[in-house]
Amino acid sequence: MTLLRFWSAPLSLLLLSALAYGGMVSMQIRHGNLGTTEVAEFLVWFGFAFAAYAVAVFWLERWWYSSRTQGAGTRSGVREFYLLVWIWIGGCLFRWLLLQTFPTLSSDVFRYMWDGHVTANGVSPYAFPIDASQLDWLDVPFRAQANHAWMASPYMPAAQWFFAVIALFYPLNPDSFQVAAVLFDLGTAFILTKLLATVGLPTHRILIYLWNPLVVVETAQGAHVDALMVLLIMMAVYAMVRSATAGGSARHAGEPVTDSERPSFSLLAPVLLALATLTKLIPVFLTPIFWWRWNWGSRLLYGYLTVGMLVSPALRAGWGLSGELDGRGLFGALRIYNAQWNFNSGLFRWLENWLESMGIADPMAQAQEISYFLMFLLLLGVWRQFRHFKSDLRAVLRWMAIPLGGYLLLATTVHPWYLLALMPFLPLLAPGDDEPMRLWLWPLPWLWLSGIVALSYVTYIDPENLLDLDWVRLVEWLPTLFLLGIALFWGPIKHHRLRPLTS
Repeated sequence: MTLLRFWSAPLSLLLLSALAYGGMVSMQIRHGNLGTTEVAEFLVWFGFAFAAYAVAVFWLERWWYSSRTQGAGTRSGVREFYLLVWIWIGGCLFRWLLLQTFPTLSSDVFRYMWDGHVTANGVSPYAFPIDASQLDWLDVPFRAQANHAWMASPYMPAAQWFFAVIALFYPLNPDSFQVAAVLFDLGTAFILTKLLATVGLPTHRILIYLWNPLVVVETAQGAHVDALMVLLIMMAVYAMVRSATAGGSARHAGEPVTDSERPSFSLLAPVLLALATLTKLIPVFLTPIFWWRWNWGSRLLYGYLTVGMLVSPALRAGWGLSGELDGRGLFGALRIYNAQWNFNSGLFRWLENWLESMGIADPMAQAQEISYFLMFLLLLGVWRQFRHFKSDLRAVLRWMAIPLGGYLLLATTVHPWYLLALMPFLPLLAPGDDEPMRLWLWPLPWLWLSGIVALSYVTYIDPENLLDLDWVRLVEWLPTLFLLGIALFWGPIKHHRLRPLTS
C-alpha cells in the first residue's frame, strides 16, 4: 500500500502532462495550427503542461528533502533510480507526442530547409535573398514558406553545415529537423545528468530541464537550431569538466586541478565551443568563464577556429559588414537584425522608451549602445571575479548562467526559444545536500520566465498586423526582475560575499 501511494503522484503527473501535449496534438488535427488564430487554445494546453511540470518539480524536491532528513538509506536510493527512469520516460513521451505535429508556432524550419537546399546545390546561402531571380532554378514548394524572403540567410556557418547534411542525406521536410532537434535535446539532457553527478548534485534534477514545456515545445514542435547550439555548449562544458576529473574518480566541488592532470582531450572543449559559437553567436558570452579553465593553447585554438571557419563563406559571398541592408554577405542579415529587430525585450525596451521620452534621436540605436556597454561590464565582471572560483567545478557550471541571463535581460529580441541556451544550467543552480535552500532563489526567476514567455505568441494572432504588446512584456519581465532582485538580496552572493557557491 505504501508503494502504491508513493507512485500515485508521479504517475498522475506524467499522465496529466501527457494529456496536455496530447491536447496540442489534437489542436493540430482539428485546426492544422498551434499558433496565429488558435494561439489561445495552445496557451491553455501549455499552461496546463507547465502547471503539471511545476507540481512535479515541487513533489520531487519535497520527496528528496524528506528522504535525506529521515535517512531512508538503500530504499531511497532504489526509488531515486526508478524516479530517474520515470523522468526519462516522461521526457521522451512528451517529445514523441509533439513529433506528431507540424511546426506552426514558427516558420524558421522552412528557412532551414531552404538554406540546406541551396547549400546542397553548391550555392552560398549568404549570396542571395530567397526571392532573388538568380535562385529560380532552385525553386521548390517550401520556398514560399521560408521567412524573410527579402534577405539572405542570418544563420552562421555551423548551422548551415547542419542544414546541408539534412538536405543531402535525409528527406528535406520539417520532420527531419524536428527529429534532429529532439535527438540534440535528449543528448543535452544526458550530458546534464552526467554533470549533475560529477559535481555532487542530485541527478533527479534533470526533470527541471527534461520536463520543461518550453524545452519540449521549442525542440519537438519548433525544431529550432538552438537545440544544436545548446548540445555543443554542453559537450564543450562536459569536455572541460572531464579534463579536470580525468585520471581518477570525479572530484568534489572545490578541489583544485593541476595542469599535469589535464589530458589531451581537453582540446575538445575549445573545438566544441567554437562550433557552438558558429551555430549561433550566443556561446561567445561564455568565454570569460572558459578562459580561466583553459591554458593559452586552448584559448588560441578557440579563437583560431572561430575566426578561421568564417573565412571560406565570407570569401564566397562577402562579409556583409557594409553597404546596403539587403542581408547579403556573411553578416549582412545580422546587420539587419541588429538595426531593426525589436521584440519582447525586457530591460532594453524600457531603456529605449526612457531615451525616447528624453527626446533622444534614434532611441533604439542609443539603447543598443548602452546595452552593449552594460553587457561588456557584466562580462568583464564575470571574467575578473571568476578567477577566484575556477577550481570549484560546481561554481564553474553555475557561473555560466550569469552571462546567459544577462544577455536575455539586455537583448533587443527575446523569442521563447532564445531561453533554450539557459535552460540546462537551471538544474545546476538549485542547492545540493550541503547547501542552504535559499539557492532556489536563483533558478526561480528563469523558471517563471520559461513558463510565461509563451505569451509572446499572442503577437501572431493576426499575422498581417504583428504587435509587440506591452501587457505581455509586463507580465513576463516585471515578475522576473522582481524575483531576480530577491535572489540578489537574500541569495548566496550576499551571504557568501562572492565566495564559491559550495559550502
